[in-house]
Amino acid sequence: MGTITTERHLDNQQSRRNLLDPLIEGSMCQLNKQNRDPSARSIALIRVADISALQVTRRPGWSAEDRRRITSYLSQLDLLEPAARTPLQAPRFTGTYRYRCADRQCRGHSQTLVDGEFVALQRRLTQLTDAEAADQLRHEFLTQLCGADRDIAFYVGNQAARPQAFSIGGVYSPRRPTTRHQLNVNQ
Repeated sequence: MGTITTERHLDNQQSRRNLLDPLIEGSMCQLNKQNRDPSARSIALIRVADISALQVTRRPGWSAEDRRRITSYLSQLDLLEPAARTPLQAPRFTGTYRYRCADRQCRGHSQTLVDGEFVALQRRLTQLTDAEAADQLRHEFLTQLCGADRDIAFYVGNQAARPQAFSIGGVYSPRRPTTRHQLNVNQ
């Protein structure tokens, strides 16, 4: 960790778009078809045509299997961070996006959101009721982040044990460029 250096900072949205936009793929459907091959890619940035919902459901806590994995992880030696590790707190909610990718024959996808920012926001909403917190999560991750003024793509990935089961690791949502004509009409 001590040898990592920053090469440059991305100063604006356009700098980030120049790097990420060429990596966007049009079809989760195609990625699913390709993943029938064991050597297929396990991570991608997928264009989203439209989102019908973000379902937010109460999570019961860690399962016995989750607790076993966490205990196993905590007992492993970390050469880069010798400090004692503490177990993660289970997220209060699970989020699932329902959407269609850019494939013309897409019948829709339903994928779990495993974004760290989604979990971090939950931890800041502890004073709210479950209903209020779920509404706030939908507002932030659907209404704002995936609004009509955004070009949406999902960072998706799978695990070796379940190569056909992709999760959404994050949302890429730069604002759509506004043309001069649009600016004049809206002023």
